[in-house]
Amino acid sequence: MIKLNLLLLFLTLLSISSNAQTKKWSLQECIDYGVEESLAMERQLLSNKIDRTYLRDARLDLLPSISGSSSLGYNFGRSIGENNTYVNTRIMSNNYYLGTSLNLFSGFKAINTLRYRKVSELQGLEESEKKANDIAVNIMQAFYDLAYTEGLIEISEEQLENARLQLKKTERQHELGIKPKSDLFDIQAQVAESEFSLISNQNKKATALVTLQQAMNYQSDEEFEIDVTSLSSILPENEKIHADQIFNQAVDQLPEINAAQLSVRAARLNWYINKGNLLPSFSMSGSFNTYYYDTQDNPFSKQFKDNLGKSFGFSVNIPIFGGLYRHSNVTRAKYQMKDAEFAYQQTMQNTYKEIELAVLDLQAAAQEYNMAIKKLNFNELSYQSNRKKYEQGLVTMLDVNTSDNNLRQAKLDLLRAKLTYGIKKRMVDFYKGTPLQAKIKH
Repeated sequence: MIKLNLLLLFLTLLSISSNAQTKKWSLQECIDYGVEESLAMERQLLSNKIDRTYLRDARLDLLPSISGSSSLGYNFGRSIGENNTYVNTRIMSNNYYLGTSLNLFSGFKAINTLRYRKVSELQGLEESEKKANDIAVNIMQAFYDLAYTEGLIEISEEQLENARLQLKKTERQHELGIKPKSDLFDIQAQVAESEFSLISNQNKKATALVTLQQAMNYQSDEEFEIDVTSLSSILPENEKIHADQIFNQAVDQLPEINAAQLSVRAARLNWYINKGNLLPSFSMSGSFNTYYYDTQDNPFSKQFKDNLGKSFGFSVNIPIFGGLYRHSNVTRAKYQMKDAEFAYQQTMQNTYKEIELAVLDLQAAAQEYNMAIKKLNFNELSYQSNRKKYEQGLVTMLDVNTSDNNLRQAKLDLLRAKLTYGIKKRMVDFYKGTPLQAKIKH
């Protein structure tokens, strides 16, 4: 019974270990992990928190400022009294002050600053989305590159296995005198070429794997494998896609466009803030103060009331001349606003170009995929035909090798076309509104 329990425990641990080792990452898991672990994203999110503190300060600047102070003094020593004689004195005094001030008008600087900070916070959120999308695109490209190298290895292994089987068959036919030694050399060269191709593709996979892990900022020492089946298996469709229609959808949702638009608003508000420095400012203030001396006969409460002082007033500050830096700041802010407007227009143009190219690339990928299917079918028939002719002695081994290489190239072209269509389709869907990554936790 004990041995049976130990055996069951061993099998359970073995199963858990096997499942842990065979963990395969889907494309979406790689993207979400990379966005979450990105140091660039951490810095952006930290910048967003700083923007929120500026926004809080801008709100509080609209409230009155209140300040208070209290002091305690103790004087002792000798002094001349009423009879011109020296007397020892000890005097303790307390002073209390409470004041408040309120900015009534300062060229709408406080209001515009609050608006500016709100826009800056929104702009930071859009920048976070844009940065996450950039990271997702890099990871997606690296994932597809790795998937392509795995496909290369699969094709190379298949070719090598076929070449080795053909080598055994040719060696047997050469021993029986059916095939000449030159055919044996040709098939041996083909095996060597297949082995070289397999090793080369394995090295490409190692490089692609490191590239993907670096894009994800993957820090774990555990074995890393991807799930190729998580890629889109949608076959090309003969649908008509219009770049203008996709662009109109993307304008309201792409973070780079929203960030550029918010940048224009922020630059305009900054211009208003600097213009406010040229206008007079008005403020109101008031205060209460009192003091207490312990040498007087009156108690603390009575002195506190009798010595109570009050003040209330208005003040105006008119900028007359302090150099031209205020006017220069207004001019620079105006130029910055114009530059932000140009940047927004440039972002719109670049986005339209990207969408237009993405649509063209998707249509081209669909055509290449359909042609790759036909090419693969024809090369498969050609290879099988040459194999039969070779068995009948109608063609040489060189002809068979040529058709075999053509068949392998056709498989590679189909693999490349399929993956290219998948990534182009994902980008077009992104411009249509399908997110690349999970929602960011701000």
